[in-house]
Amino acid sequence: MTSPIKPPGGGPPKVPGADAQQPDPSKAKGPEGSREAFEAALDGADRGADARAAGPVDAVVADLRAGKIDAAAAVEKMVQEALSAPGVAQLDAAARAELEAHIRHTLEDDPNLAALVRDLDR
Repeated sequence: MTSPIKPPGGGPPKVPGADAQQPDPSKAKGPEGSREAFEAALDGADRGADARAAGPVDAVVADLRAGKIDAAAAVEKMVQEALSAPGVAQLDAAARAELEAHIRHTLEDDPNLAALVRDLDR
């Protein structure tokens, strides 16, 4: 269906950025070239010291595997670790207690998390 109404100037309206140069599809490397470029970018990426250092979770896992702590102590350490996060320090005592109650309730009430906690005893 065509309309007898035409924009001023007689032609179609100009789209901003339509004159920008489009990439040349003949220069595409294909899936293999993309994978290689992606892997090279990952290899050159700085993962940071935090990613390389063992964190508190790793310490809890190591203690649990070594038999130094049981599953309940591991969960308690992880809850305390969550409560020591930088954002939590800004909460007042009531909000912090509410957050702790919410974390503990979720660990018990959510079937997936409860199953993970039970699996710690294995």
